[in-house]
Amino acid sequence: MKSVVIQGIKGSFHHEAVNRFFKEEAVEIVDSPTFNSLVKQVVSEQANYGMMAIENSIAGSILPNYSLMTKNDLYIWGEVKLPIKHNLLALEGQSLADISEVRTHPMALLQCENFLDQYETWKRLAMDDTATCARNIKNNQYKGVASIGSMLAAEMYGLEVLAENIHDVYDNYTRFYLLSKQPKQVEGFNKASLYFYTDHQKGSLNRVLEIFASHDLNLSKIQSVPLTGSVFQYSFHANVVLVNNDYEKYYQALEKVRQATRFFKVLGEYMEDQIPSDYQY
Repeated sequence: MKSVVIQGIKGSFHHEAVNRFFKEEAVEIVDSPTFNSLVKQVVSEQANYGMMAIENSIAGSILPNYSLMTKNDLYIWGEVKLPIKHNLLALEGQSLADISEVRTHPMALLQCENFLDQYETWKRLAMDDTATCARNIKNNQYKGVASIGSMLAAEMYGLEVLAENIHDVYDNYTRFYLLSKQPKQVEGFNKASLYFYTDHQKGSLNRVLEIFASHDLNLSKIQSVPLTGSVFQYSFHANVVLVNNDYEKYYQALEKVRQATRFFKVLGEYMEDQIPSDYQY
């Protein structure tokens, strides 16, 4: 059975991302306290893959994770765009009237402020990841304490859902990468993640972007990351989507980008994850 290491514990949104990617395929979920330890387990081959959050549609990019990928020579095998749905969880038999304290990840507190503001007497404690807080409530039988987390966490730890979908912004998504130590070109791929840096000269980045445009590559994301060993110089992570899956133009573009940059690497060629058109927030 394949193993996938996640940041956090089972029942977290990282766990949900694994379920979405592998669907019916059984995999072993391996817990990891930090993104650094997640990457180390993939590099040392203690786990076959790592599922790592890379950006959120509200909070933006997780810059250290871009650096973790490139510094450790990891490759992208796929992506998951996961809707983040927050729910208020507590011990079975508890009601909203019983709650006096909410413990969860600080980002979850921020993303549910409008709901929490309705309960002025509730103490808010920023703690571990959402799933860990949910598990602690169950294991320690904390009465009067709630957590904010996923439906998966509620199911796994036997907690009652006191309120569903309590997040302020409903089109809240986190994008995850499935990472491996080995490169892989997914058959029929329509998206690629590219990493490069250019000479620190006028127009150098623009020349690369013009190559993408002239070869029918839709630039869906570009992220600058400080270039190690340089002062105020940057490397770039670019995601491009192939228009009409024109591979001839794609490979032509890659060759021209190689010539126009100081360093160039393909991090992944995979299928773009689509948000269902009939998805209900």
